Amino acid sequence: MTNREKYASISVIVLAGGRSSRIGLNQDKGFLPFMGSSLMEKVISNILSVTGITEEDIIIVGPKGRFPQYKVTVEDFYPQKGPLGGIFSGLQYSKTFYNLVIGYDMPFVEAGLVEYMIKNREGYDIIIPTHSKGLLEPLCAIYSKNCLKVIKENLGKGILAVRAILPFLKTLKITESEIRRFDPELCSFFNINFQNDFLKAKKMAKNRRRKEC
Repeated sequence: MTNREKYASISVIVLAGGRSSRIGLNQDKGFLPFMGSSLMEKVISNILSVTGITEEDIIIVGPKGRFPQYKVTVEDFYPQKGPLGGIFSGLQYSKTFYNLVIGYDMPFVEAGLVEYMIKNREGYDIIIPTHSKGLLEPLCAIYSKNCLKVIKENLGKGILAVRAILPFLKTLKITESEIRRFDPELCSFFNINFQNDFLKAKKMAKNRRRKEC
């Protein structure tokens, strides 16, 4: 791969290392039925609607053997270190300089928003959406390989908040007004942690289908 190709392409790191303890049901939430498939399958199929993203670009970060149906599954190098550890593991494995990170419980990420972030990534280490007076969305953001050093240092110090790496990296914050051009209701950032979230997601999915008809 040439430098030009490396910087032009992008991988998708799907964080699937959570224990799903908050949702209950004694089952990994990624396997829960959702919109005719599983939640995990819906998240993957949704992100494949982004222009230029193929199955070859998907990296799953999670426990070994949990998702054997996907080609590339990477174990977390820093288990029990939260999303920051998962981001590090995905970046470490990835062959591309830029990488979109999403959670495996986020089924409504808007393709147009992702494409906008990709289009504006050059020259930045992190491209991250922000809304509601400064709320950051680190699990729907783009990270470059330049983040690895800072993340590793913070993990070593036990500093696990993703936002803590931002002051040390060149960061582009996508504003709420920019986000709403593609996602008026900010559905991209809806994630499923509890059973009520799952029920709400199903209602959201039905409403979105009606609007598309």
